[in-house]
Amino acid sequence: MPAGMPHHSRIAQDPWHVHTYDLVDDGYPPVVDAAEELIVEKPFDTRPSLRDVAP
Repeated sequence: MPAGMPHHSRIAQDPWHVHTYDLVDDGYPPVVDAAEELIVEKPFDTRPSLRDVAP
């Protein structure tokens, strides 16, 4: 059962990777699976280079 959050992200560090999800009906299908550049439009438009923010 979904938690009710409209959008959420999961960050993996080894290797560095960002996964984003949007609430659709009764689940969270993946929206973005990024290793180089994160491009999302919800909840706000952002396009950071993951290399610039990775430790």
